[in-house]
Amino acid sequence: MQHVSWFDARTLLHAEGSLHAAATEQVALSSAIGRVLAKPLKSPLPVPHYDSSAMDGYALAGRGPWQLLASQESQPGENVHRKTVPLEAGQATPILTGGLLPPGADAVLRLEHARLSNDGDLVMIEALPQFFERSPHRQPAVGDDIRRAGEELAAGATVLAAGIRLGARHIGSLATLGFDSLPVYTQPTVALAYTGNEIITGGLPGPGEVRDAFSPQFPFIIESFGARVTSTVRLQDSAPNFHHWLGHTAADILMLTGGSSTSDVDWVRRALTELGATYIFESVAIRPGHPALAALLPDGRLALGLPGNPLAAHVALYSYLPAVLAGIFRQPLPQLPTGTLTAAVPGYSTKDLRLIPVTIEATPGGIRLTPHNKTRSHMLTGFASADALALLPPEGAEAEKNCQFLGLLV
Repeated sequence: MQHVSWFDARTLLHAEGSLHAAATEQVALSSAIGRVLAKPLKSPLPVPHYDSSAMDGYALAGRGPWQLLASQESQPGENVHRKTVPLEAGQATPILTGGLLPPGADAVLRLEHARLSNDGDLVMIEALPQFFERSPHRQPAVGDDIRRAGEELAAGATVLAAGIRLGARHIGSLATLGFDSLPVYTQPTVALAYTGNEIITGGLPGPGEVRDAFSPQFPFIIESFGARVTSTVRLQDSAPNFHHWLGHTAADILMLTGGSSTSDVDWVRRALTELGATYIFESVAIRPGHPALAALLPDGRLALGLPGNPLAAHVALYSYLPAVLAGIFRQPLPQLPTGTLTAAVPGYSTKDLRLIPVTIEATPGGIRLTPHNKTRSHMLTGFASADALALLPPEGAEAEKNCQFLGLLV
């Protein structure tokens, strides 16, 4: 049996993913959240793309007091932000936040800092005493409350690098830049099979029964990594069922929960052998989750067998699928961050590396990792309140020891 380290398992899967790099497609901006950017994006225009007012008030030219010029009349529904009149020294005109700065204007006086008065037939503007606290010269400085074109971003500047997972925070920025569609990588497809005749999907489990701990959230987790779940099925434990599903399911990645161990009722390995699969690894030197496997079917589909125990399966999912996808999306295998344990963790009876749930706290002195209890392979209560999985040696670790950790995105 090909038994590999946890680090080697991730490296092997990343290399395999790199051999099947995703193609590129254009998708609408509104459909791009969660997708991986395939090319760097450069700003097609400066940001802001025109000189504008940062406040409601009056655009000014020269020193005051200023003669108020009426703005151009607007029709109902017309964009008043584009309406303006040229100014000469000693003149002003009303302006709205985001409004186009008139030719000749060199400052904006906020509405709440302005006072209007009559001088014959002229309406004049002066600064109120509240403004004097901001300007000892009793005049707005050149550039006051003006947004200059390009002050945030120059035209042609790189906005986002290739390989970034697009989140909601990116989309608003890209919309302001005028993007209607984005180049993204096509999504690898994943088919999911849940196994185990002892699994029930609702109600309280009785003796000899186990409540399903995978199907409500695994598709969401998988798609949060950037893949697309195309089918899910619940397989009864029999050799023909496993053989047929592995042999005929169309997806880039076939993922099974349970059935990957070596007992007489675990059928995954036997079905893979019958189908002529080639193992990438057959088990991993990690606790929990050592029965995990990865194999290539003759037609190039990748089979990932996850352990049946709940924590072990989650550890395997977070460990291995992102590594494959990073290769497919032409990204490097992410480096693991490091934190400091807040409490000692006792040793374990095997010689395998351990992944245990921890809570992360960012402090001025660095990242602090608080280990959770209830970390055996069948337990999910510690995992449910964790932020990450800390990598610990089999002999355990003392408090204040530095260790690497794998973040939990969802």
